[in-house]
This record gives sequence, structure tokens and C-alpha cells, in this order.
Amino acid sequence: MNRLQELHELGQSTWLNYMRRSFLQSGDLRARVAEGIQGLTANAANFEATIASEADYDEAIWEQVTAGTPAPAIHRALIISDVQVAADYMHTVYQETHGLDGYVSLELDPVLMYDAVNTVAEVRHLEAQINRANVMVEVPATPAGIEAVKTLTRDGVSINITHVFSVDVYERVAQAYIEGLEVFLDTHSVWRFTPNSVVSFSVSAIDEAVDPLLAERGERDLLGRTAVAQARQLYGRCQSIFSGPRWDKVARRDGRILRPKWSRTTPRNSAYADTYYVEDLICPNSVTTFSLETLAAFLEHGRVESHVAAWPEQAENHLQRIEELGINLDAIAGRLQQEYLRASEQQFQAITRRISRKRDELEKVWQRTAVHGAIHPAVMTEPPPQRQAIR
Repeated sequence: MNRLQELHELGQSTWLNYMRRSFLQSGDLRARVAEGIQGLTANAANFEATIASEADYDEAIWEQVTAGTPAPAIHRALIISDVQVAADYMHTVYQETHGLDGYVSLELDPVLMYDAVNTVAEVRHLEAQINRANVMVEVPATPAGIEAVKTLTRDGVSINITHVFSVDVYERVAQAYIEGLEVFLDTHSVWRFTPNSVVSFSVSAIDEAVDPLLAERGERDLLGRTAVAQARQLYGRCQSIFSGPRWDKVARRDGRILRPKWSRTTPRNSAYADTYYVEDLICPNSVTTFSLETLAAFLEHGRVESHVAAWPEQAENHLQRIEELGINLDAIAGRLQQEYLRASEQQFQAITRRISRKRDELEKVWQRTAVHGAIHPAVMTEPPPQRQAIR
């Protein structure tokens, strides 16, 4: 039994924040699933970097270009194709866990982050295009996004609620989820899997924001502890919200709790151990998300121990000290959400520009080959062979 499987024994699911076409086609995904990876989340920054420097998508982009597809639609087509392939492969995990894991998660276009009606419409449209049960669309936890959570849950849609940096936002999301789940259970047949959404709580970003404020106040012994304290407090609130008479009624009808998913678990500060956040947030009924680097480190030397009983007191002591120092975590959480939402929007725009540049590069390649007798790209019906792709 390896370390990921030990986490499973403790009730924690293990997902990977990484996806690219060669990863899906080469057998690398198969190897990760054999190790114990139970879900995938698409990473927009990695997607852009792959298009820029690798040939994974060259043929597919050329196919779309010759069909006259604009760059934003090419982005969408590439992601949908990848998600379908990944979801088909992960479906075995989905079945074995009775719909608890085996999901593939993809980002929603951030232009919709403040529009509840169009968020719901776009999620439904994406799900219809992908046509796989084990897919989650990522909905940011803005006020509009939280309203969309209620509607989508009511319709039986599992989603990944993202951009959560505070316990308060998690609580608002959880209440919207429960309200939607109650309507779903009252109006849908029992044979369907009930919605099984997750909330992605960003860990390392919080310490990155709070640590400089602690250092300014000379509180170096508190560095690197705020994110874990908040995550542990959030976990406690999860346990409280998903218990009691109201929840018991939902649970008896196969309602599933809104699991916290620890995201951005790779420390930004090299002074912290590379497995620090993963090790300090081991708990049942949760998901931990790995980067490739953190996964390798955890498999090699990670510690698998859970001390959940001590979490409430530890979290309360640290967060009380933070408050006494005049550090407003709610204000920091609001700022982080806005910063990361803007970054997400910029990332989507960067992908569109990158696809446009790749299209231009491929056209130049085929114009050069035309001089040597190759068919001009304007009349080509087949995508270019891999060997002639620009790297």
C-alpha cells in the first residue's frame, strides 16, 4: 500500500491538478491512477504552456484552423476533447466509488463570474457537449456563482466551486448547496446519483498573503500556519453544517456532503516542506489536490498521520492571535478572490492569443513546405504530421 492508498484508508480522496493531451495518450494517466489518483482538474496555465512549447495540440489546432474555427472556439474544442478522453478513462474510478470520485474538472469561462443566469446556462451547455456523468465544471464562489450553485444542485449537477479563501464563503456555498439538494431530492427519481460537488479552498495563497504581515509585526513563529488554521476551521464548520436534524433528513435520502477540496497545496515558500500542506490537512470526507511535483514528493517521503481531534483548538488559538494582531482575514480573502478571478480571466485571454500565434506558426511551416512541393495549407484537408510541428 503506497501513501495515496493510505490516505484513502483514512477517508481522503486524492486528485491531480494536471492534464494535457500527451499525458492522456501516453499511459501516464494510467500510471497515476494505478498509484491512487482518483480525479483530475484541468490547469489553464499548463494548457497554455503546452500549446506554446509542445506539439500535443498542433494537429488538432490545424484541423480546426482549416475548418475556419476562431481561436476561442478552438480552445473550447480542445478542452472538451481532452475532458471526454479523461472522463472515459476515469469512469472506472467513478463506478468503483459509487460516484464519489473519478471526476474530471474543467474551468468555466471567467467572463461569466458575475452572471448567475448565464453561468447556469453555460454549465448546462458544457455538460451537454461533453456528455459524461463524471465531469465537473468549475464555478467561482462569487455571489452570482453561489446563486448558480443552488440552481445547478437543484438540477442534479455536480460542480467544483472554486476561488474560496475564507470559511464564511464556504458556509454560504454550503447553505446554497443544501437548499438545492433538498429540492433535487423532492423532485427527482431515487435511482439517480445525487449531486456530489466539492469546494476548492486555496491553501498556499493565504499564507503568501498573510506571512509578510506577520513578518512586519515580528511574529515569525506564526509564519506558514494561517492557511492550515483556516482550512481546519473550515473543516470543522463542514462537520457542523452537515449534521443535525435538517441534514440527517437529507442524508437518509443519499444526500452527499459538500466536501472541502484542498487546492494549491504546493508551498510558495521554499522554507516550508514540499509536502507540508498535504500532511497537515489529512482528514476524512475531503479531497486533497496534488501538483505533479507535490505528488512525487508525497509518494517518496510524505507522512500519513491524522490528528483531526486536535484541530479545533489549534485553529482557534492561531486565528485568535491573528485577530489580536489586527490582521483582517476576511478582507484578505476578498482581495485574493478578486485577484485570482482577474488572473483567471487574463489566463483565458492568454490562451486565445497563444492559439492564434500557434495558428500563425503552423501556417508559416506549411507555406515553407509548399515551396518544396508540399500541398499548400489553404487546400489541405488533413492536419499536418507531427514531425513538422513547431516545438
